[in-house]
Amino acid sequence: MSTDKKVIVVPKRLSGQKLERIQLPHPRTEELCSYYIDNSTETVLEVVTVDMKGKRSWLGDGWVHSNGSLHMLTPIDPLFIYLTLITQQSQTKDDWKFVDIDSLGLESPFIGKFVKMQGLKQKALDKLCDFRQISEDVCVAKIDVDKVIRWLKNKCAAERMPKVLESYVSEFENDELKEQARIREMTLLVSEYLLPFWNGKLFKEYGGFVKPRLPVP
Repeated sequence: MSTDKKVIVVPKRLSGQKLERIQLPHPRTEELCSYYIDNSTETVLEVVTVDMKGKRSWLGDGWVHSNGSLHMLTPIDPLFIYLTLITQQSQTKDDWKFVDIDSLGLESPFIGKFVKMQGLKQKALDKLCDFRQISEDVCVAKIDVDKVIRWLKNKCAAERMPKVLESYVSEFENDELKEQARIREMTLLVSEYLLPFWNGKLFKEYGGFVKPRLPVP
């Protein structure tokens, strides 16, 4: 018997939580993707699929699923999504305009759920925006480029590089070159979650990226 069941791996700390599936625009491609949110902790998880290409199946209690792909839920910093949403609404040809931050949720009920997470919304305002509290219920905001760049460069700090990427920098014996390589790998990783506009801004901060040369013996 074949069903549409999926095997999903969830972070241990969230294994007992009730997760809600929603659709939000991918921060780089702007295409709608599935995410899971835990409203109690305001955690957002993206779905990462390991495609087994038909070479594995899953056997459960009374069911068999021919697609042996593994779906993992991994935390994503939701500010990447906020950055795209606010950029879409705030960017003009020559500058940035103020927008009602809650109006972002008018595009879809899922985005509405997303922007209603108050702690997350305030974090986005603090880290990414110039904002004005017009009244108790109305807050307008626009992108603050300097804030965004500071936030992005912090994301690209060398010490943040996952250990799984260490092999990319192990060839460099010089500590300074290793540091540069780690920043480069982190910047390329972060770029997977950025619109082309922000990728250009971020790469410019580091003078573009060319793989550091190995020291000449």
